[in-house]
Amino acid sequence: MTKTSFALTSLAVFGAFAIFAGACSSSSDDGGPSSSGGKGGGGGGATGGGGGSTDTGGSAGGGAVSGGGNTVTFSAGAAVGPMTGWGWIALGALDTATSPDCGGTPITKAAPCLTSTSWNATDALCITGTIPALPPAPVLQSDYDANWGLQIGVNANADDTIALGQTFSTIAIVVDGSPLPGLRIELHRQGDLEATTYCALNKAGPINLTSFNTKCWDGSGTAFTADDAPKIDKVGIQVSSTATAITVTSLCLHQIVFGN
Repeated sequence: MTKTSFALTSLAVFGAFAIFAGACSSSSDDGGPSSSGGKGGGGGGATGGGGGSTDTGGSAGGGAVSGGGNTVTFSAGAAVGPMTGWGWIALGALDTATSPDCGGTPITKAAPCLTSTSWNATDALCITGTIPALPPAPVLQSDYDANWGLQIGVNANADDTIALGQTFSTIAIVVDGSPLPGLRIELHRQGDLEATTYCALNKAGPINLTSFNTKCWDGSGTAFTADDAPKIDKVGIQVSSTATAITVTSLCLHQIVFGN
């Protein structure tokens, strides 16, 4: 989902990995994110590559979070609760997902799943795959466009033209698997270009929606506002590419918990 200019800055630490921080992201029309829809093709995009952060964030595990009627769970690839859309994955052209697949066919940037994604868990959205290392400096926009990472996402509604429609002030995720350090939460706002997303580094516990930013790696982008919450139409978690190759192993999104 995002398309911005890239400016190489300094070497920074993002989670447990060293990467080159920059105002970098990508879009589905330039080799960046390609959403892989759930049943009915209800996919979305992702914020591509880029951006270091010195905050390692938390590593929220798979334990349940108390959220009552504000908690999104998953059943056979579909969200249940305040979100009811289908799950999907997105990845860069050089990134590889071995699970889920699309009825036995690998999901790639060039071949997203527009029918029915075959998830390996009935009560979570899980992804396994690999993200190659970014090249040595200088890292170019095209490097991030082709290799921005892997993302799990879900639409707010089965009809992906309908947004969340509810007012919340915080979000938390319940996730397990690997890697957890450096994991980003991604939000898309209805009406924005697919290339525009808001992100925040995951941490244990609720995160204020107003702390999300279109450039969460340095906070220099546009901030998400309280009035934007009902317009959320996609939520995702992303493992971003770094200077070190990453193996993603059974990274599973179990719950999304909104708070007031």
